[in-house]
Amino acid sequence: MNLERLLEKFINDYRVKAPYVDKDELYFFLFQMKNLIIKNKDKTPEEIIDTLLEDNIRKIDDIRKKYGVPGYTVGIKVGGITIKLYGGTINYLGEEMPSNALFDIASMTKFYTQVICYHLMSEGYFSYNDRINSLDDRFVNLGDLTVKDILTFGTTFTTLIRISNQKRIIDAKDTLFNAKVVEKNKYNYNDIGMMIMKEVMERVTNISYNDLLNKYIVKPYNLTDTHVIVPKCKFKLITATPNFRIGHINDLSANALGGYSGHAGIFTTNDDLIKFMMGVYSNVPNITDAYTPSKLNDAIGIMGNVYVSNPKGLSKSFVDVMEPSDTIAIQGSTRVNANASSDSFHDILFNPSSMSIEEAEKYVAIINEKRKKEGKNPINPIKSIDYFEEGKLVQYKLIDARELLPLSEMENVIRRNAITVLKLRFFNEVLNEYSKDYNKSINYIRNTNNKN
Repeated sequence: MNLERLLEKFINDYRVKAPYVDKDELYFFLFQMKNLIIKNKDKTPEEIIDTLLEDNIRKIDDIRKKYGVPGYTVGIKVGGITIKLYGGTINYLGEEMPSNALFDIASMTKFYTQVICYHLMSEGYFSYNDRINSLDDRFVNLGDLTVKDILTFGTTFTTLIRISNQKRIIDAKDTLFNAKVVEKNKYNYNDIGMMIMKEVMERVTNISYNDLLNKYIVKPYNLTDTHVIVPKCKFKLITATPNFRIGHINDLSANALGGYSGHAGIFTTNDDLIKFMMGVYSNVPNITDAYTPSKLNDAIGIMGNVYVSNPKGLSKSFVDVMEPSDTIAIQGSTRVNANASSDSFHDILFNPSSMSIEEAEKYVAIINEKRKKEGKNPINPIKSIDYFEEGKLVQYKLIDARELLPLSEMENVIRRNAITVLKLRFFNEVLNEYSKDYNKSINYIRNTNNKN
């Protein structure tokens, strides 16, 4: 087994795919993998993977203990190797995290909305240059705003009042239809644009967003558990939202608009997320818009809610320098993240918003005590509001996980996942080259609550 020769070739080939990675750093991590393979040459591929993942699991457990995160799921797919780790609890009630938990993926929903938009454009329903108010005359204040202005996130909007403060769906939608443009041709990450596109798509097709999701994403990708309307029998599988008991997400604006609104609202499992993200590369028209840097922001794709490869890596984007140049990343406020390229995938789905309100208040008190010493204003990431639903007032809660789980910790996991993916890429090459018993399909699933 000439691993040195294979390693040299792998590094030379990989640097073409990932132009921002430092060659010495590449050698460092792959040398670790080479030694792990040699040291465990009598072990099965699954046993080697088990050892490889120990650092990832240890880091995630440290994060959970430090910040009170109930549980998580991690997914990785490289070549014929598929990995799923899950552990902790699905909510504050102490119920163990199942392998098929339905995560509220928050703003990752925007990418699904964009994918539907691209399909509709390819079928001639509208074009980049069509004006929004010519497609949907309910938007009375948008002037010459185009589809392109929205999909590239090149517009800043304002509304008379916050949509989340409206207690009735009809009033929330009226607020949205009266949105105004503040500024154009400058990158602005916002929720309003995808709310608008959801309404436009429904108007031009006369098909509900739920049915559009099923037509263009759920059925083509053979997804089995991706929903904006979760069946009541599956409420027990919902996580990443304090509203799991009633099947709603951790977003007050989306709930005010009926539960989902283009910018948030999708629940999905780790398995479905993997199938969707990997399938996007072979199915979405003009997918290069997702990983081609925008002129408005070089860390963002032309598809303006998607992060892309950047020389500065995680300091500017959610894509590590270890990743291939066609890698994209999406993330959501519930502390969920997914990275995918044409031939690899990894994600981390935490559920800090599923902690109890009392637990969240405890961590807020600790954070605010620290902020007080630093001369900063206190944070208030816990909110609740009543909405009318079927004629009755229903209380929805919000736990802003971004305030409770630092972004730096998310970046640490993204980095570790990227390194693990790199090592698995090399391991996949080794198996292809030298293992006669390798059947090109390894499905590794581990409940980390159970000790080996």
